[in-house]
Amino acid sequence: MQLQEYLGKTNMSVYALSKKSGVPYSTVLSICRGKANIEECRIGTLRALSKALDVGLMDLIDGNLMPKAHRFIDDSVALDVTSLPLALQRFIAELEEYDRAGDVAFYAAADTLSLMADRMLKSGAIDGETYGKLARKYPIGN
Repeated sequence: MQLQEYLGKTNMSVYALSKKSGVPYSTVLSICRGKANIEECRIGTLRALSKALDVGLMDLIDGNLMPKAHRFIDDSVALDVTSLPLALQRFIAELEEYDRAGDVAFYAAADTLSLMADRMLKSGAIDGETYGKLARKYPIGN
């Protein structure tokens, strides 16, 4: 998979990669559009890009880019999901599916979970401790 396709699959823009890597936007854009041959880039540029993408240097050069499975859920936080209201249980099941797939839609769903948990905290359906565990176990915005 070439860089442009990889960025699309990982939901990263050329601009975001440029900012994260410190490589000029025009350089990243030229590589993505095929105007610059990645094999002719300086080693410093390649290292910065591979580090920002969390891929191997040779994988970047060879175009063997594969999105890594990413875990969003913090399994170190103990939470008995079966004790939660049914709506939260169902929503958490959906979040866990996004997590298994490494789907970045997890963040939008976790944001919705946060809103649900806020509402349930205010109504007394869950307590403050449970709310805190939900926020730590299913983080948003990384």
